[in-house]
Order: sequence, then structure tokens, then C-alpha cells
Amino acid sequence: MKKIIFLSVWLIPVLAGAQTDSVVYKASSKVVKSAKNPIEKKETYSITITVTHIRNHDGVIRFKFFDDTTPFPHKMGFRKVVVPKSEVTGDSLVVTYEGFPSRNMGIALLDDENSNWKLDIGWFLPKEGHAFSDYYHTALRKPVYKDFRFLLTGNKKVIMKMKYY
Repeated sequence: MKKIIFLSVWLIPVLAGAQTDSVVYKASSKVVKSAKNPIEKKETYSITITVTHIRNHDGVIRFKFFDDTTPFPHKMGFRKVVVPKSEVTGDSLVVTYEGFPSRNMGIALLDDENSNWKLDIGWFLPKEGHAFSDYYHTALRKPVYKDFRFLLTGNKKVIMKMKYY
């Protein structure tokens, strides 16, 4: 029990500190050593995200990456990236992130127009925009992870169309 508490106290700040990144996330292929194969490389892939229909240049775009171990709406996801909207050209943004191993994953984003780190809600609906990987949410329910999940098996291009109410 003491080991679990120690690991939690040590690991949570490390993971939380590693959550916010610059515009481009880069990671090289990892070298994993095992008894059977002393040098084994794990192949990684890139994801190019095109965000369309951004309504203004105020605030920031907040991406959250989810996988099967941290599915949406997990508070942290497995990775967070913040992009200033000064990077937006017209009403679109194109970014590429590298270093992802093959796995099921999904991407959600928040157009945080006032940079307050949360989705602002009006009477019943969000005041700020949101989008999901290759999925345009039209239902009056919260989206679920399986709606926008994909299996990453190679370099991938993702389209994320902004939704505003």
C-alpha cells in the first residue's frame, strides 16, 4: 500500500507537468531492450490535424489526445497540447504531431476563446467551440469516445470541423 501511495505521489506530478507542450510534439522511436531481443525499435507515427471553421482569433486551441486507457471524457487524456490562435490562418489551422505508437486513439479540442482553461456553458449549450477527430457532433448528448476513435497504424491525417452553438 505504501508503494502505491509513493508511486501515486511521485507519478501524478510528473504526468501533470508533462501534459502541456509546445505547438509541435516530437518524440523519437524508443529503443526497448528485452531478454529475447536485445534491441527492439517501436515504430511511431505522425498525425496531421486540420481544424476548419474557426470563428475568430481570440484565445487558444486546446487539444486532448485520448486512448483506450484514458478514454474521453477522461480529465487529462494521455496528452494535452495548447496552440495559440495566432497560428490560425483565415479560419483554419494545420498542425503535425509526431511520435505516436500504433493504438486506438481519439482527439478532442476546445476553442478556448477567453483562455480560462474550461468550456464555458450558456443556459444549456457551450458558448465556445469544440471538435473531434474525423467526427462532427450533431446530437444533443455528450459525444462518446467510440464516435471519434480511430486505430493509428501509420501516419494519419485528421479533419476536425469546429462546432459552435
